[in-house]
Order: sequence, then structure tokens, then C-alpha cells
Amino acid sequence: MAFIYPRSEPGSSSHLDLVEMLKALLRQVAQEIDGLSEGVLKFRAGEGEWSIKEVCGHLLDNAQVWHQRFQMAATQENPFLPSYDQEALVREHNYQEQDIRAILAAISEVRTRMIELLSDLVQWKWARPAYHPEYGRMSIRQMVGLMIGHEREHMEQLRALREQAAAAVK
Repeated sequence: MAFIYPRSEPGSSSHLDLVEMLKALLRQVAQEIDGLSEGVLKFRAGEGEWSIKEVCGHLLDNAQVWHQRFQMAATQENPFLPSYDQEALVREHNYQEQDIRAILAAISEVRTRMIELLSDLVQWKWARPAYHPEYGRMSIRQMVGLMIGHEREHMEQLRALREQAAAAVK
């Protein structure tokens, strides 16, 4: 009789459940912005605030950074995970002037690679540690949880922006 490894630690979501949450993001973003006009996509609620396009661009930047971090943690011993300036990247990439479909396609591409990487990790590798200057020492599992929480916050931001833009842009 073969021993079957449990999918997760007691009292927590399984690793595969976390991967499923990552899979759902692009679909949720696409549903949230489906059919929005360019004016609504570019609407900024205030000075220095991001538009829907810029939030989506930030989700792309963030996915690229986390994918790199997951690769480092999966293949290196106690890697140092550098921080990044999210505001600078959004400005540098000028998402406000990019096609939203191209941004979503790029998120999909990065997310597919990320999901493949995480899906192929054996359970014990989810505990591999890395060090981040803001968050300290954390495992791949903790990093995925942090990413999911971050993305949920931005989903709320997209919903709020959509409502604000609908009222302001005719």
C-alpha cells in the first residue's frame, strides 16, 4: 500500500487550493472590466491615483516580480528577494496608454508560467524559505498567500474605480 501525502498542513488551505485562487484572478479582472469604455478604463479618482488600466498594469508587474521570486525560492538556498518600486514601474510602462487586452494577455502569460511552476512543486518545497527586506523570512506558501491577499485588495480597488468612473464619465 502506497503512502499518500496530504495536500496541506492541518487547518489550512491546500497548496493546490492556493494555485486555484491564482488561476481565478485573470477571469475576475476580465469580468470586472468587460465592456468598459476607454474613458472609464483611464479614469483616475484623484491626483496621483491609478486608473483601472494602471491597476491592471500593476497586477502584471506584480505577477512578474512574484514569478521571479517563486523561481528563486524554489531553486536557491535562502535567496534574498529584492523589493521594487511599484509606482516607478507603472509610470515607466505607461499603462495608461496601452491596450487593456494586451495587458490582460501579458498577465495571462505570466500567470500560466507561475501556475506551472507552483503546480509542479512537491509539497515540502512549499516550505522553502526566502528573505524579503520588508516581510522578513517567509516560505513559498507564505509568499503565495501574500500575493493572493494583495490581489484581492486590488480587485476591490478595481470595483471601486469602476463605480466611481461610471458616475464621473458619461
